[in-house]
Amino acid sequence: MILKLDGIPPEGLNVDVELAPDSSEVTPFNVSGPVVGSFRIDRLGPQILVRGVVHGYVFQDCSRCLKRYLHEVREKFSLNLRSLSLVPEGEELELGADDLDVEFFQGDALDLAHLLAEQLSLALSMKPLCSEECGGLCPLCGLDRTEGKCSCREERIDPRWKALRALKQNKKE
Repeated sequence: MILKLDGIPPEGLNVDVELAPDSSEVTPFNVSGPVVGSFRIDRLGPQILVRGVVHGYVFQDCSRCLKRYLHEVREKFSLNLRSLSLVPEGEELELGADDLDVEFFQGDALDLAHLLAEQLSLALSMKPLCSEECGGLCPLCGLDRTEGKCSCREERIDPRWKALRALKQNKKE
């Protein structure tokens, strides 16, 4: 959904966006059902303030046990957008501390579908867990430690590290 900037009234604008699971913006995230966003868009002089909520369900693989699970995403966000047309062409732009939370855009329109997909991406965990109690997989036998305890000895070390262990033991003696 494209929003023309001159279509934003002085009192601001509320916009709801829904992306189908097969839309090109969200297919990389393996969503289950639509991704919905509610935006509040205000013009603050040359800047655009976008606040809102992104909501959807994403299939993820647990980083400990590798099981696929359905994760609900519900995340509030706030974006301060500034047009690149405000930057003089050919001049180098030096960013200050105030510019670290500013995102730049080009043209006279905002792609709200792209903003929604971007916020969905930022809301996803870099290390997804199916639950905080997930025990992960045993590195030796592969048993899911959440389902039960395996008979592997925990002190078993990789044979490639035996030489270093021998050095450590010699140093102690």
